[in-house]
Amino acid sequence: VALFAGTGLAGRDLAEPGARIEVPEVVALVRRARALTGSDALGLQLGLRMKVSAHGSLGFAALSTGTVGDALRLAIRYAPIRTDAFALRVQVSGDRAALIVEELADFEDAREVVLTALLIGIWRIGMALTGASIRGDVELAMAAPPHAEGLARAAPGELRFGAPRTRLLFDAALLDMPMRMADPASHRLAVEQCERELARLRPRFEQRVRALLEAEPPPDLAAAAKALGVSPRTLKRRLAEEGTHFRALRDAVLLDRALLLLRRPELGLEAIAEQLGYADATGFSRAFKRWTGKPPGGFR
Repeated sequence: VALFAGTGLAGRDLAEPGARIEVPEVVALVRRARALTGSDALGLQLGLRMKVSAHGSLGFAALSTGTVGDALRLAIRYAPIRTDAFALRVQVSGDRAALIVEELADFEDAREVVLTALLIGIWRIGMALTGASIRGDVELAMAAPPHAEGLARAAPGELRFGAPRTRLLFDAALLDMPMRMADPASHRLAVEQCERELARLRPRFEQRVRALLEAEPPPDLAAAAKALGVSPRTLKRRLAEEGTHFRALRDAVLLDRALLLLRRPELGLEAIAEQLGYADATGFSRAFKRWTGKPPGGFR
C-alpha cells in the first residue's frame, strides 16, 4: 500500500493479466520506491529478480522455442504486446552480436532504473532458459551514476557508460545455444496467443521499416518501399506521421553496425565500408563523421 501512495495505482491494477501502465506511472513508482527504500540500486535489484513468467504469453513463447536466437527474434517481434516504450533489435557483425534497446519514451529520472532492470533482466532470463553461464558486456547511453561501481560488480561482463547506444554485447555463437525447455507444440500455442495480442494493437509503420533495415546492407528508400508495397512518397509520409524519417532509421542501423565493426582491430576501414554497403572508405568516413562528429579512426 505504501508503494502505491500518490501514484494513482493500486496493487489490483497490476494483478490483471493484460495490465499495462503508462510511462508517467512507472516514473512515479520508481520515485516512490526510492523514497521508501533509499536504495540507488533499484534497477539492479529488479533485473536480478526478473522471471520469464512475468512476460505472459511472450515469456512462454520464448521458454518453449529452440534457441537463444529464436527467443530474441520473438522478443523483437512481440515486444509491443508488453510495452511500446522500447523497441529491440539484434545486430550481428562477425563473431559478435548486440541486442540494441531503442528508447521510444522519456522515463525522466527513472531512466537508469528502467534500463538497468531491462538489460540485467534479459541477461538473467537468458541464463535461466539455457542453464548456461552467459557473459555479455553492457553499454548504456547515459552518464555513470554515483553507484556505478556497484552496478559494474553485478554486470554480466564489462559495464560501460556514455555509450552511443544502449545494448548488450555478446558472442554471436550464443544465438545458436539451445533452450532447456524447447517444446514445439507448446511453442506454437504460445505464438498464436502472441499473434492475437499483437493484432489487437495498432502496429507502427516504423517497426515494419526497422525490420527491413536488418538486411545487410540495409535497403535504400525505393527498395524498402517496394518491399512494403507502397510508394516511396507514402513510406515517407507514414514515417513522418509517426515522428521519424527513413534516413534517420537507416543511419541508426548503419551506425550500430559500424560501432561493432570498429571494435574489431583486424578490420580495416575499407573492409568495414564494404560490409556496410559503401563504395569506399572515404564515403563511410564521411557518413560516420556526420553521425558522431568524429572520424572512424578517431573513434577507434
